Order: sequence, then C-alpha cells, then structure tokens
Amino acid sequence: MKKYLVIALLVIVGLAVAYLTFIIAAIKIIIGSILLGVAAIALLAVWIMWKIED
Repeated sequence: MKKYLVIALLVIVGLAVAYLTFIIAAIKIIIGSILLGVAAIALLAVWIMWKIED
C-alpha cells in the first residue's frame, strides 16, 4: 500500500511540474510575440521615417 502511495505522489508531482512548465512556456511565448510585434512596429516606423526624408 505504501509503495502505491509513493508512486501516486510521484506521478502527481510529475504532472504538476509538467503543467507548470507548460504554463511558464506559454507565458514566455505570449510575451515574446508581443515584444516581437513591438519591435516590428518600431522597425516599420524607422523605415517610414527614413523613406520620408529622401
């Protein structure tokens, strides 16, 4: 009985770690895509300003 309890606890801990890892990765992907969008808009603004001066 004790062996099954330890195995169940390890499985629950493993699932919790996998879930948290997935959530953290999803948050990093969202933040990265937002920053990539901001960088693209800034680059577009610089390109437009450079084109207007010519």
